[in-house]
Amino acid sequence: MGKFLIGCCYYPEHWDDCELQEDILKIKNLGFNTVRMGEFSWSMYEKEEGKYDFSFLKKAVDSLKEQGIDVILGTPTAAPPKWLIDKHPEVLCESPDGVVLHHGSRQHHNHTSSVYLDYCAKITEAMVLAFKDCENVIGWQLDNEFNCHRNECYSEADDIAFRKWLENKYGTIEKLNAAWGNRFWSLEFNDFSQIQCQRKTTTHRNPALLTDYYLFLSDTIVNYATVQTKIIRKYMPEAFITHNGYFDNIDYKKLTENCLDFLSFDSYPAFLEGRNKGDSRLAAYRLESTRGCSEKMMIMEQQSGPGGQLSYLQATPLPSQIRLWTYQSIAHGAVGVLYFRYRTALYGAEQLWHGIYDHDKEENYRSREIRKISEELSRVGDIFLNQRQHNDVAILVDYHNNCNVKAEPFFTNDNWYIFTELNKKNIHSDIIYNLDGIEKYKVLVIPHIAIMNEKTVEKIKSFTDNGGIAIISARSGIKDEFANYRLLKGTGILKELTDSSVEWFTSQPEHSKQFVKMADKTYAVDKYYEMLSTVNGESVAEYTEGFCKDKPAIVKNGNVYYVGFYTYSSADVYTDIISQYVAVTHSINPMVEEIQLGAYRIYLNYSENEVDFKGYDVISQREIDAIEPYGVVLIKNN
Repeated sequence: MGKFLIGCCYYPEHWDDCELQEDILKIKNLGFNTVRMGEFSWSMYEKEEGKYDFSFLKKAVDSLKEQGIDVILGTPTAAPPKWLIDKHPEVLCESPDGVVLHHGSRQHHNHTSSVYLDYCAKITEAMVLAFKDCENVIGWQLDNEFNCHRNECYSEADDIAFRKWLENKYGTIEKLNAAWGNRFWSLEFNDFSQIQCQRKTTTHRNPALLTDYYLFLSDTIVNYATVQTKIIRKYMPEAFITHNGYFDNIDYKKLTENCLDFLSFDSYPAFLEGRNKGDSRLAAYRLESTRGCSEKMMIMEQQSGPGGQLSYLQATPLPSQIRLWTYQSIAHGAVGVLYFRYRTALYGAEQLWHGIYDHDKEENYRSREIRKISEELSRVGDIFLNQRQHNDVAILVDYHNNCNVKAEPFFTNDNWYIFTELNKKNIHSDIIYNLDGIEKYKVLVIPHIAIMNEKTVEKIKSFTDNGGIAIISARSGIKDEFANYRLLKGTGILKELTDSSVEWFTSQPEHSKQFVKMADKTYAVDKYYEMLSTVNGESVAEYTEGFCKDKPAIVKNGNVYYVGFYTYSSADVYTDIISQYVAVTHSINPMVEEIQLGAYRIYLNYSENEVDFKGYDVISQREIDAIEPYGVVLIKNN
């Protein structure tokens, strides 16, 4: 991208045709240079099968071009028209109970139907051919929010696709039975045709089967997206391709590498702010998860008003919060921000999902605030294109392990808590999805990666042999690629690297407490912990209670730490270890997030209170004595 993209989502089909020019002039007046359109209008593009009409959208695209505004078009495959459903009811998705999810909302199709994939290819090709010569169409968004409303499906097409996926993976039913341990509870299959996507059962299901099922679900999304990606790249190779996440049962790193030029995120911090004041800061985790898939990314939907659907309505953003949330997205990697939405719909399921303008489409404090942001970014946007985060810490998030955690939900990872505690201490971390390129980091956090192979262990060893610090958490290295336990004692294939073994372990009973003491500080244990032993390693922390009292809780072997417990409430144990190895800037205020962006540092105040601060703010171009409530300040180093 040669410029910072700032704009909105616009739905010209929701308004009278006579309002188009007025709308576009108002969009221009907001200082916008980009608009996203078109992702929910299949029923208008193809009223009858094979008869395409994109005239209303083409008129909007051409009118936007006259005002110098670029367009990102969305393929309309998230909402198929009624005629398609009536002709091919087999494309509808089903619940685990076999209930068909009918037409009347969106995302009611399944992702594996060859019939539906064929229709997706046809509408995508027709749409791309209609707009391939439009110079202001700079990019495409595939579909909309994969897996937003449902992330599992149980139709006949899904069963067929799952069987094929398993046959490609295992080759024979004997190998599958062995990998899944199907002798347990007499679960053996005689043929792949007997296998279904897992429905409800009397009690717990086979975790190996479930882990494969969740891996399969992600691959169905990748395959679904690939159909459209190939067509767009064939006819419009210069246009970028993206998709807006972040939802469940998708390996976004794989999706990005296979189908996208970059990943985008839909940022609605009010969901978090509704819990506690200042919790919108916690949106950083998903933003960084997106940046981990593509270093530069976009926000396809940035909150611009109180979000709401028929069953709820969020609190309205206070003055300056939209600006704060915008710069939060930018600080965490966004090189383009589009607000959802330009105007609030008068009808439909999202009448309460407010945009920049309310139902009356009159000027308000939100529109004035966003216009101010556009003006600022016209001056400083290039800074954010070129000045980027370079963090010393990485947290490994592995999709295969995430699938196994869903299959065994007792062991919920605490990586979100670790990231958040580091963030609060201004130790910023990258979310990574594999160990390629880890040599650029000083510290690597590997939280509870149960499924691990010898190649991964070798990469960690190489990293630590060359001076890197690895912090590995409980239950890592104990399972094979099929999510089955190895015939090894706790720490599994990590025993030599960590010089530690698990001598005893337990869940955390509700009636008891366990703590860990490291140096002069005490940390609470959550849910599960392991009593460790070591031969030549150093015990750097011990348990304080019960059977494990004074026994090792954290073992250090050279540059490798093994943390033998889960910690949700005291994840600062990680910050206290990491702060020994990376530079930590003292926070000016607990409610202020501070991020180093190359030659600049940005300060984001999530508090309703003013925070003392002296310096020259590059954004406002003035000397300041304080950061305003929900304020943003950008300082050039030195």
